[in-house]
Amino acid sequence: MRTSACLAAIPSAARLSLAAIVALGFALRIVSARGGLWIDEAWSAVLVDRAATPLGVFVAINHDNNHYLNSLWMLALGFGADPLALRSLSIATGTLTILVAAAIGARRSTRHALVTALLFAISPILVNYGSEARGYAPMLLAATTAILVVGRWLETRAPTRPVAWTVGALTLVGLLAQLTMLFVTVAIGAWIALTLRQASSTRAAAIATVRVMAPSIVAVLLVFGLLLGAAAASTTGLQVGDYCPFAFSSLFAAIGVMIATTIGATALPGWAIAAVALVVLGGVWHALRRDRPMAWFHAVAILGLPTGFILMHVANSGIPRYFLLPSIAILLLVGDAIADLFARGSAKRIAGAVLLVMLTLGSLQSVRTEATRRRGDIDAAVIRMRAEAPAGTTVHVDHLRSVAALRVAAATHRYRLAITDDCRPARFALVDLETGAPAESIVTRCARRYAHRLVRRGGMLSGTDWALYDLAMPRFVEHDRHQRGSW
Repeated sequence: MRTSACLAAIPSAARLSLAAIVALGFALRIVSARGGLWIDEAWSAVLVDRAATPLGVFVAINHDNNHYLNSLWMLALGFGADPLALRSLSIATGTLTILVAAAIGARRSTRHALVTALLFAISPILVNYGSEARGYAPMLLAATTAILVVGRWLETRAPTRPVAWTVGALTLVGLLAQLTMLFVTVAIGAWIALTLRQASSTRAAAIATVRVMAPSIVAVLLVFGLLLGAAAASTTGLQVGDYCPFAFSSLFAAIGVMIATTIGATALPGWAIAAVALVVLGGVWHALRRDRPMAWFHAVAILGLPTGFILMHVANSGIPRYFLLPSIAILLLVGDAIADLFARGSAKRIAGAVLLVMLTLGSLQSVRTEATRRRGDIDAAVIRMRAEAPAGTTVHVDHLRSVAALRVAAATHRYRLAITDDCRPARFALVDLETGAPAESIVTRCARRYAHRLVRRGGMLSGTDWALYDLAMPRFVEHDRHQRGSW
């Protein structure tokens, strides 16, 4: 069933509520999109500028930070375009994902549609990645649409071919948006196989699964063939931004941040997040026992992906955004649970209402805090330097990672900025800070003393901490107002 057909089943009065929820989600993403491009976004912009052409986006970048569809959008807008415009693709697709989530819920009832849509609209992790110039929001739109299509097919057992080609096309779009669509594709295949196995033999379930997933498998081979082929033909090979070996501590920390930012529980301590994780696991077990239509999807997405990371010792497993699949699965599971409470006795309806209000308030507070930080907002550094040296200036950096963000911010504000990492004369110094580390009042670079002028803090999911210093003694210093939460 198409998304529009699912939404058409929602009564007229409820559609006004859905429209308000979508408008809220859109507004939150607009607010969250303020500030300059942070390092990952900025490096994408720099790499796209070097690629110069649409063909170059596919064959010349050869970097894991190249999200094809987002790169094409950046190329179309041009280097130094307004950050809000660069993020508009994610804002649009992130907002549309709310409607798809509503359509998934509408297969059960209008209550399920509205509750699920609200959770997708306000979830801090979805607001964050639905408002930055990267490929995660378009990927999630393709992923949730594929979940909708497959869920409907498993219920109706409609002809296989249209579903197979639809899911294959969504897989292709999702992979071109962001390669972690691979996790979703594997999860959907496992969901289909395990669900069909409940009513047929293992052989029959396997054959049916292959028939549905065959176009998706071809899409995976095409995109990864393009990626690896272009890298093999280049002089540099496939490059990665950061590489951190697998560590259990990093994995569990990332899962904790994912859970906290999924349900707006960023103010809770670690032990409380662990308790929430146990409740989620209990919810998965309950869904399996009740033989709910999406039970096996929840199990594979929430349990299967972390288990796969552990078994294969996947590098960079300490990055929360790699767990967006479990995040949307948790939201769908929680949405079902709350809507079910509303359909029962008065005591359970009150419990459901209290839970929904708590999740809403927690999520809105978390989004507000993250939006205030603006992902570290490197534009603030360029604005300050332009105020102090309107004709242009030179800034010293300690590490390469800040260069792209400064270049993009300078281009956005049409400011003449030279960047150096050696001992050439520099009026300013930009110092990268460890997460939460204080900024020193005075730093020395190349025997020159720089006084602290400005500090910014990144968010829980995106952005970095930095401080700006000036050779001249400051007339005033802006204090650090951007404090981090407990997660």
